[in-house]
Amino acid sequence: MPESERLPAVLTGSYPLDRLENLIEDLQPILGMNQPAVLDVDLRALEFVGPTCLALLIAALRRVRDEGLNAQGSRIRPPASSDVHRYLERMDFMKLVTSQPPEEDFERKPPVGFRPCQHFRSEEEQWATSRTLVEALAERCDCDEQARGALSICLDEVCENVLHHAYTSLGGFAAAQGWPARGDFEIGIVDLGVGIRSSLSRNAKYANVSDDATAIQTALVPRVTSTPERNAGIGLAVTRLLLAANGGSFTVRSGFGAVRDVAGETSVEAMSAELPGTVISLRASSERSLDIGAVYAKLESIEAA
Repeated sequence: MPESERLPAVLTGSYPLDRLENLIEDLQPILGMNQPAVLDVDLRALEFVGPTCLALLIAALRRVRDEGLNAQGSRIRPPASSDVHRYLERMDFMKLVTSQPPEEDFERKPPVGFRPCQHFRSEEEQWATSRTLVEALAERCDCDEQARGALSICLDEVCENVLHHAYTSLGGFAAAQGWPARGDFEIGIVDLGVGIRSSLSRNAKYANVSDDATAIQTALVPRVTSTPERNAGIGLAVTRLLLAANGGSFTVRSGFGAVRDVAGETSVEAMSAELPGTVISLRASSERSLDIGAVYAKLESIEAA
């Protein structure tokens, strides 16, 4: 293949949640691929990648693999840092993005306070994914059985949205990681489907939503769904309120839009780089409880208004 058809993608430095936009920009060559090319993914200077950004990176590379866009000669250059390399192995990076992952040279232990990246394409896999994410969160955060049950319902609906609203055979990707010393826990759920605005437009009530940021805001309103016959449309709303009460953060990024809640304070932005599909990130404080009772009271007052 001619050298002109080679496609480089270089990731440098750290990609925590607050640098999600940097990752989206750095992944544009991959996210925009629609014909085969020799893909050269350079991770040698990668220093850190959080669970939300990792799920997006894996989704982007898995799409290329599944659609046969990585022409012969494509490669992924591993991180120079042995710690980062081991972290990617532990999070099942190579298992999910390559058809022949290298053998691991370490002994795996049961995950506690984190979960490797999960790939789900069926309802059974979706339910298993949401359960394992809740289990990981409960290992780091104070939540009683009522809160765990509510989180399971919320994450079930968030993951179900991928299967019934993203309209992609690729499915969804999710990862979770806690940092006890830092006092927080993060879950990222990603799909590369049609995006929130396109999905909402399938319901005639929301067919005229003008931009991606407005579509995200609309989707966060309780009872809003593009398929009212399938679900109640409260998963995103309840999750958002739960994290606000906890002092955590909630991020939704789709198309050219982003909505972020940090400790209950909301920002809405129009972004310069397009993200095909949707990224949802939940970050909870492990130093405060997740109290679902107050959330349902708040939800009732919102719906009564």
